[in-house]
Amino acid sequence: MKKIQVLVILLIATLGATVSYGQTTRANTNNNNAWLMYFGNHKLSPRIGIHLEAQFRRYDFLSESQQLLLRTGIDYYTKGNNRITVGYAFIETYPYGDFAVANAFPEHRIWQQFLTTQTIGKIKLAHRYRLEQRMLGNAATGEFSGGRYENRFRYMARVTMNVTSGEKPVYVAVYDEMMINFGKDVAYNIFDQNRLYGALGLTLSKDIRLEVGYLYQLLQLRSLDMTGAPKNRIENNHTFQLGLYSTLNFFKAEQ
Repeated sequence: MKKIQVLVILLIATLGATVSYGQTTRANTNNNNAWLMYFGNHKLSPRIGIHLEAQFRRYDFLSESQQLLLRTGIDYYTKGNNRITVGYAFIETYPYGDFAVANAFPEHRIWQQFLTTQTIGKIKLAHRYRLEQRMLGNAATGEFSGGRYENRFRYMARVTMNVTSGEKPVYVAVYDEMMINFGKDVAYNIFDQNRLYGALGLTLSKDIRLEVGYLYQLLQLRSLDMTGAPKNRIENNHTFQLGLYSTLNFFKAEQ
């Protein structure tokens, strides 16, 4: 229980810090978004699997495009509750909101991830550590050439708990994720964003789950004022999320 209490305290502290950070910056805006998502981790063998992911992110709930994210990777399952993944992602970001970019621009991303889980009573904990090498296009022209390279570290702590029993339980899920930029091209935007999420989950079968939730995303954008000095621009994104999760195996397990 002590580990759970520490995790809850960290989540509360992070929420307080992000809300305070957003309120003290010079330029803030609020957006209402909707993300439709698919996450698949499909084993090809007892140790090797493939990660498949697609996210259709919309601005002004569903009326306009915000971002398209397509991600894939190779999973390696270790002994115990650990998974290592190496993969590639393509992202297209569109102009949206008060701080819209000039043009839609692409991003190519290489990523590495370590995921570990544990169960304490009825509580399931997951810790996800991710490194990303981001090759971002040029928002001024919309072309990939003339962009920049950045590294990003992400840490997510997620808690889930069943609220009903049986073969198809209903559950609740909460997570907090912090993202930090680093590298020579990172100057004033070391803090990238924080995501706080809560959802109700439905177990449709032993391999398929559906989550309906709310995400509060505090996002710091890059900008300079007219004098060339750094100027913080903060998006407070209130996001409805609908996520489908699948762990169907692509091989026939031995009985």
